[in-house]
Amino acid sequence: MHHSPWGRRRLPFAVPHFYSPFPALIMRLTPWKEQLAIDLGTAHVHICVKDAGVVVRQPTVIAFSPSGQGRRPVAYGTEAKQMLHRQVSEVEVVRPVQGGVVADFDATVALLRHLIHQALGRRPLWSPTVVTAEPTRATQIERRALITALRAAGGGQVVPVPRALAAAVGAGVPMGDTESRLIIDMGAGATDVGVVSMGIAAAGESIHFGGDDLDEAILRALKRRHNVLISAARAEEIKSLAGAVAPEPAGEAMRLEELPDVSGAEGAAVSLDGIPEVLAQAARAATGEIQWILDTLPEKQQQEIAYSDGVLTGGCALLRGMDRLMSRELALNIKAATDPMSCTILGLEAIMNDLPSLTLSGRRFAR
Repeated sequence: MHHSPWGRRRLPFAVPHFYSPFPALIMRLTPWKEQLAIDLGTAHVHICVKDAGVVVRQPTVIAFSPSGQGRRPVAYGTEAKQMLHRQVSEVEVVRPVQGGVVADFDATVALLRHLIHQALGRRPLWSPTVVTAEPTRATQIERRALITALRAAGGGQVVPVPRALAAAVGAGVPMGDTESRLIIDMGAGATDVGVVSMGIAAAGESIHFGGDDLDEAILRALKRRHNVLISAARAEEIKSLAGAVAPEPAGEAMRLEELPDVSGAEGAAVSLDGIPEVLAQAARAATGEIQWILDTLPEKQQQEIAYSDGVLTGGCALLRGMDRLMSRELALNIKAATDPMSCTILGLEAIMNDLPSLTLSGRRFAR
């Protein structure tokens, strides 16, 4: 007889009131219902269809027609982001998710509805079950906004999972380990810090710091050092060109000639060789917050984290040297995941494929 490792304990994360404790039974009774895993991030949306894998990877950007013609979507994802970078004045370009949470509800619904239809190749006959990632310590308002947006976009039953737990599953962290493991998911709008043990998110917090703050640091540095004003989109491009938070892996100095959106520099070349140091200094604001979170953990969890490898996921993990900076500042061994941007959606896919793990009598998550 199988005994659950969770026994009769309550789930470590909130389950919405419309979530049934018998998902396996529901799936057997409604085999025609599609199942989706959706990672709605500040910078990108990933959608996975059960038995088809990840089929949508698009920027979380939507463009609307001019206000005089009503708010009608005219471009989604990559096309809308190109309009944002080119600063097209005839349209309203919106990033509906800010700081890891829904900021513009109507725009979020419009974008999700389009991408869900794109993922399924058609309008779904029955509202699909959706497994999604929520901030590791989501407020009731943040959770309600996310669930309501998904349902308004065409989703049915919505199952929210803490982002840090989904990232841990996607990164391949063994869910059967009893020792605590530190997970740091540093995305564009927020950083989720979680402690995973025995397949559950034992502790965690969301920090309002991410890649957008690194872009802002570049913008301020160029203004202070060279009196050069650039757009946030250009700052993101510079961050990608630098690609590191330390001089040694950044390679030789770079120069960006005649910035097209420069104000006050008359097209002069701007040296970018100091950008890695700017990024490293900005990232230290996050490490200070993470250290505070770790200091609030029970002593036993702190000891277990100190003797195990932490995992760094999210888009910021692509910056060379970020894992070493985290290790040095936190005095821990932090390693970047192999595919950090895909960890959350891969974890959600694994959870979607084993929904009974979300019941009190289920199994641990595993990829």
